[in-house]
Amino acid sequence: MEKRRMKAVDALKLGIERERGANKFYRNAAKATRDQNGKNMFDWLAKEELRHLAKLRQQLKSVLDNNKWLEWKRVATAINKTEFPSISEATGTITVDAGEMDALRQGVKSEQDAISFYKDAEDSTPDLKGKNMFQALAKEEEGHLSLLEEELQWLTQSRKYFTLHRFELRAD
Repeated sequence: MEKRRMKAVDALKLGIERERGANKFYRNAAKATRDQNGKNMFDWLAKEELRHLAKLRQQLKSVLDNNKWLEWKRVATAINKTEFPSISEATGTITVDAGEMDALRQGVKSEQDAISFYKDAEDSTPDLKGKNMFQALAKEEEGHLSLLEEELQWLTQSRKYFTLHRFELRAD
């Protein structure tokens, strides 16, 4: 697949739109999900995307006003698949409707697209701080992708939400 080339300002603007859309998607998924653990996971993801949105807006302002890139300071820790217990540890059952499973699948696709976008933006950005920021965003989205993929696999096999509590997936 050919990498797309873009100007840094365009990449920032597109990133802002992507993060705005991702936040809205995860907020809607949280509202539509009946299980509290599922709601918490989608709420947490919505907040993560809001954090990305705020950072991208700051970055765009700095680049437009001063032609300077700000440093990205936080990178989410990748999810280790061994953090999910075995399916045999699942207790109880819930009814996960098709809409919730679709939301997880759409989330997976969205995070895959975001990773690809931020890697392309990193390659297109000449500034080292800009490259680092896009690289960090891609890594954070990889963490979101891992969470969604593991949750989807867990749900498919056990029919019960698990979610990783080390991320404090609670609605505040």
